[in-house]
Amino acid sequence: MSSTYHHGDLYRQALEQAQALLHEEGAAAVTLRALARRLRVTAPALYRHFRNRDSLLAALAEHGFLELRRQLLAVRRDDALERLTGIGQAYIAFAQAQPNLYRLMFGGQLLPRGAHPDLDAAGLGAFAVLQQSIDDALDAGYLNGQPAGPLTAAAWSLVHGFAELTIDGHLPDEQQAPGLAALVTRLLLPGGPPSHHDNTL
Repeated sequence: MSSTYHHGDLYRQALEQAQALLHEEGAAAVTLRALARRLRVTAPALYRHFRNRDSLLAALAEHGFLELRRQLLAVRRDDALERLTGIGQAYIAFAQAQPNLYRLMFGGQLLPRGAHPDLDAAGLGAFAVLQQSIDDALDAGYLNGQPAGPLTAAAWSLVHGFAELTIDGHLPDEQQAPGLAALVTRLLLPGGPPSHHDNTL
């Protein structure tokens, strides 16, 4: 094989092609050998950028978390509770749009934790957006002053579980996702939400 890629371009092109392969065929299809064929380069050329298949998958997952963080940060709502709801909706939309990437990011294939520090940092960066949105809602007087840590864990568990059920086909109508994401947010409100937020579903 021969390559027309400059050294600096190959990493970017490899990630783009690996993302396409992941989207089309799932994580099992993403190997360095398959990627080399797709790029029309030799496998040793890829080993300059990825030590092994795990490092390639870790790079894909890392970019997934960076993109998830970007999409969560793009949610702009003046009201803290509406922003929290919007973040839940954006999280679910991300999973629906890229189910194979989402499964890779959260599927446990890249454990143990610490093996890929950049991936761990990217995951924590995405999680920090949710943490901040919970803190903002508490500061605004929502959530009845519950502890931030358990609330964040509960919010993530609810939205993540909903996303998993959706992409695995257990919830039949994906169009219900925005309204159900809003309902999931309301479940975090002991005693019910303020009346002016009751009409979001």
